[in-house]
Amino acid sequence: MSDIIRVRDVRAACCIGVCPEEREQRQEVLIDVELACDLKTAGASDRLEDTVDYAWVRDELVRVAEASEFKLIEALAERLAAVCLTPAQAQSVRIRVAK
Repeated sequence: MSDIIRVRDVRAACCIGVCPEEREQRQEVLIDVELACDLKTAGASDRLEDTVDYAWVRDELVRVAEASEFKLIEALAERLAAVCLTPAQAQSVRIRVAK
């Protein structure tokens, strides 16, 4: 069984949308992430090195979203999911992006 780390209500302003009027001005997106991880080692060691640094995850989500210019929210979500799977401890991710 995996443990879950949730990172919720991450806000970022990005260029997203198909219509020209959507692309004229940055829009705020709201990102929620659930990372499935094995946190047994971190629970025993109490060391940041043994877990997913969710502050790093949050900062990377904002950095990637704000640098992006996707037309589809689905494409943004795919890119953000890839970022979340970067830490070796992350086994899977569920992501929600709303604008």
